[in-house]
Amino acid sequence: MQSRILILSAQSAKSTSAYTFRVMNLARLLEERGFHCDYFFMEDHWPLDTETTRSFFMPLWLKKLREYDLIYCGAAEAAQALFFTRVLMPGLIMMDMHGDVVSQSAQTKALMTGGRKTSPSFRVWLLYKMSMATCHHFITQSVYQMEDLIKEGAGKNNVSVVRNGVDLNLFRFLEMPESPEFPIGYIGTFHTWQGTEYLFEAIGRMKNKHARILLVGFGEYEADWKEAFRNTYGDRVELLDKMDRALMVEKMKSVGVLMSPRPPHIASRAAFPTKFAEYASLGRPVLVTDVDETAEYVRRYDCGFVCEASSEDLARAMDEAVQTPHETLAQMGLNARNMAEKNFAWEKIGDDYAGLVTNLLSTWRKRRY
Repeated sequence: MQSRILILSAQSAKSTSAYTFRVMNLARLLEERGFHCDYFFMEDHWPLDTETTRSFFMPLWLKKLREYDLIYCGAAEAAQALFFTRVLMPGLIMMDMHGDVVSQSAQTKALMTGGRKTSPSFRVWLLYKMSMATCHHFITQSVYQMEDLIKEGAGKNNVSVVRNGVDLNLFRFLEMPESPEFPIGYIGTFHTWQGTEYLFEAIGRMKNKHARILLVGFGEYEADWKEAFRNTYGDRVELLDKMDRALMVEKMKSVGVLMSPRPPHIASRAAFPTKFAEYASLGRPVLVTDVDETAEYVRRYDCGFVCEASSEDLARAMDEAVQTPHETLAQMGLNARNMAEKNFAWEKIGDDYAGLVTNLLSTWRKRRY
């Protein structure tokens, strides 16, 4: 009998967020391997569109929920909605952690208050506790978070690592240019929790004042950052707004080293940035701060540069990258592509993920019957 899986999303079907990107890609991988998946987007169903009260109204959908062998919950925001219905549902409930929401809340509050308040919001803490009490199995992108969840009591057999993958055909290997127009590049959002402050200060601290830097990903909420970069560094930086992935890959042909300057925080430790695998897939050395597993991959595969999460050390690493001979950078790029193919290809992740789901459902059925 074919297993039926419900993909439960906390967002709308129209969302283009990184959250939805992961939810839909993991579902696609299962469908390509023979699983039947249905989708339920809570933001598109009143009154489930309100996060803090959706758990009270989810029992209205109990009949539908009981039809499935497995319910995949896209993060705590989705899983907590099942808190009052769990005991009446026969299927296995799995939550995709999508980072450490409690630590992210604490980090955001610290940033908003200048460090005066460092505790997470009570609302986020409560929703997280409800989600943990609701689910039977947990998947995370980070080995570090897996270890933390086991220490919290989740159980070593109830937590698995499922990385974000990369489309090796879209993010295809690019030959390293002899003299790249932009020796250093960054793609992403421009928030403090992405290390933007370190990056901004590090450009000013670089000894090399001539190397041009490409910054891609500005949106309407990053207008202030964009203006600050432009006013401070002028022609030293080229500033581009968000663009589709195909155009972004084309632009990356002119970049030598790509970077991910994340800040030191438990929220960073529990994450695994998607951009890392995409950078590596392009055949580019990657410059990372030593705050998460990406630093371990860079060291293991000799595919880039690792620095401490400070503007001083980031500037040092950027200068080192600019001064590194072309042949060395080219070899690092080859190593990076090899790493991406071995670890982050969607096909590999899909096979591993489908195997995990098959084993979980088999064990769950034996436990029930």
